[in-house]
Amino acid sequence: MRFFGPGVLIIGLALAAACVPAAAQAAAPAAPAAPQRPGREVSLPPRQVRDTFFAYVLGIISAGIEVDVDGEQMRAILTEFTSSLRLPFDLIRRVTQHTDEETGARTIGLDFQGDVSIPIPFSILFYHPGSIVADRSLLFRVDRSLLTDPAGKEAPGPVFDLAITGGSVLVDIDDWLEALFSPSLEDTWIRHIVFFTWQGEWIGLLEGTGSVTGRVHRAYFNFTRNRIVFPVPPALDGQGKVLVP
Repeated sequence: MRFFGPGVLIIGLALAAACVPAAAQAAAPAAPAAPQRPGREVSLPPRQVRDTFFAYVLGIISAGIEVDVDGEQMRAILTEFTSSLRLPFDLIRRVTQHTDEETGARTIGLDFQGDVSIPIPFSILFYHPGSIVADRSLLFRVDRSLLTDPAGKEAPGPVFDLAITGGSVLVDIDDWLEALFSPSLEDTWIRHIVFFTWQGEWIGLLEGTGSVTGRVHRAYFNFTRNRIVFPVPPALDGQGKVLVP
């Protein structure tokens, strides 16, 4: 499945804004980091991620900074950045990113004003092929790892796997498209959103399960080139299968 990549990548994750740790008092034991708001210094450079908003978001994820911002704060932050896609920022009520001090487990939470049902925020031949339907509260478990280049040409790169553990996201494809391209194209429940580097470029992988066939579908977005990856090179898809077995 190829049509849902950047839309859900944005809704599920890229809406996370962020904060920086507060300084602890010198004489007191170290306190948990207090959420604050970082500036552009956290962003990845344009040569890595072309879109300024995604550069900021991926910088936040990479840093693992504590986040707890409401919708008003979120909109204030987002006015500083631009994106090539129209995003429903007004639907956001709260965004959090938190790391448990005892277990090290990291989670990202996303709360909307209500249940979400919006057109897929990009078009194919000037047509939006369906809708993104999501619960009003979503929770992602963030697993960090390293990806080793099979050819041994590059140093290991970071991998951020966001697995949906609370709520649901459905890519609801228009019925006539499903009928025309079945079973290759179908409504898909999203399970993982993965960010990683491949051949020196940042890639977003969206992985889900077909609602009718139960088949696994994957879509890829190149953040360095700012475009959908189509057709998908077999080597890249093979890597995706390794990242999300």
